[in-house]
Amino acid sequence: MPLPARFLARLRRLPLRLRGRLGGGTAGLHPSRLKGAGLTFVENRPYEPGDDPRHINWPLTARTGEPVMKRFESSRDLVLWLVVDPSPSMFLGDPVSPLRWALELCGAAFATLQASGDRLGLVVPGDGRTPALRIAPRRGRSHGLRLLETLIERGPCIPTAAAWREALGHWGDQGRGHRLWLLSNGAGLQGLAPLLKPLAFRHRVVWFQPQAEADAMAWPEPGFSPAIEHQRWDLLADPVPRLDAWLRAGGA
Repeated sequence: MPLPARFLARLRRLPLRLRGRLGGGTAGLHPSRLKGAGLTFVENRPYEPGDDPRHINWPLTARTGEPVMKRFESSRDLVLWLVVDPSPSMFLGDPVSPLRWALELCGAAFATLQASGDRLGLVVPGDGRTPALRIAPRRGRSHGLRLLETLIERGPCIPTAAAWREALGHWGDQGRGHRLWLLSNGAGLQGLAPLLKPLAFRHRVVWFQPQAEADAMAWPEPGFSPAIEHQRWDLLADPVPRLDAWLRAGGA
């Protein structure tokens, strides 16, 4: 079904921008921690023993009488995977369900990455009746809207460890520095911890958990590695300003 017009208008107004220095990917808009011969000149600096002589700034060296090195910085684009827990409790809630809360964050991620030219992907596990959903990360408005519409059309299911394994596939085996945002109230995460632990060494994994003061249900602790960041946010508060502040503080 088409996305509501008010929701689309809200996406266009989102002021978010991804911040922080990224660690991997392909050429794009964000500076990487990797230094070397790249597309962007950063600075001149004094020569240090072991420096590659091919990067000497010869004109400046001739003027100063001391060897000066040119430093370049490679650019990388961000690849963000949204991983949504489809367990039945995610669809329940009054006035806001955890799934609606997660959809707001997905829309904010889409608007942010569209502005910065980065790539967005989606993973939703299935069960015995519903196949896993996996949309490869791409750029562009049409891709982002299709991703959101597909997520809206998904119904509830009860993911198992095997379902999570099927959904994630071989994600994370190649490359470094991708982002994985897990959106879940905690209900459907059993069996996921062993799969995420090795991935957290290569990529940044963040679990966004909506919580309400009236919550009487305490879901089993998934047993995640300390390398997985855990963000607990109020279910009844607008998550978009909270995400904005988190990103501006270097959360990406």
